[in-house]
Amino acid sequence: MKDVVETFIEKFELDLTTEQRESLCFLYEHLHLEELSDKEQHFFIEYFYKSETLRNMAAFAYELADIMHEIRENIPAIEQAERLANGKEQRLYYERKWQEAKRQQLKHHTTKEGNIFYVPFAAYKKEPGPMIVCLEQTTGMVAYSELCKSMILPLFMNAHREQRDLYIVPYDRQIHVHYRFENGHINLTDFKDFIEYKARGESAILPVLQFVKGLLKENQQCTEAEIIIFTEGNPVDGQYLLGKRGKAMIEDMKHSYHAEFAVIAMHEQNFNEQQFWFANRAFFAEDAIQ
Repeated sequence: MKDVVETFIEKFELDLTTEQRESLCFLYEHLHLEELSDKEQHFFIEYFYKSETLRNMAAFAYELADIMHEIRENIPAIEQAERLANGKEQRLYYERKWQEAKRQQLKHHTTKEGNIFYVPFAAYKKEPGPMIVCLEQTTGMVAYSELCKSMILPLFMNAHREQRDLYIVPYDRQIHVHYRFENGHINLTDFKDFIEYKARGESAILPVLQFVKGLLKENQQCTEAEIIIFTEGNPVDGQYLLGKRGKAMIEDMKHSYHAEFAVIAMHEQNFNEQQFWFANRAFFAEDAIQ
């Protein structure tokens, strides 16, 4: 990978520091840029050379990569230990819940004509669910925008490796645009728009969750969706997450699509644990910010 990058740098006569070359190699690996055409790779490298924002994000993501990898590797082990600690009854409860959900889906898709039951096993086969990143882009998040986008960059590799679609949904009080990267593959136009996207104002959490539910409906043949919410931690409508409507919507996403939620909050002191009752895990970026 490094030889490919060096070849392009020499070909285009770009003046990059050693650190910038390492960051570019990191992007080649995590964004699978070698899959692009030579023309597209030229465009990306030129954009990297000209965009201080992208260079800063890449450098920070490069530093964070090992920490994020360790977190992703250790969380399943921690969760498994917790399940074991909580005893056999809880494990059996969740197994029964999962089996019942599968039976209901199979029953719903099975039809009968005469004395024949038609069981659509091909349609019943589930594909890996999407990774959906909800990225708060508000006045309060301006200082953390590059940090958050840096954390998102390594997710392209995870999506690519697991053959999962990666959605990025910037939001404030509403959703103005969203980006879909099929199986983690880079689309240069959308990627550039994502890097440069900025918003202002305050954040509302219910509209983005409603939008996410719509995305999940479009992926009905998928299961085990992963939803990651980047937030300052204090949405203006956070109290509605505790109401009947908010709880019903989130429970439906968990039940119908086996969605798991993670929250990445900028500061622990701003994080309202009660409002984000549905999160399977929460991370705090304040140490990285410092």
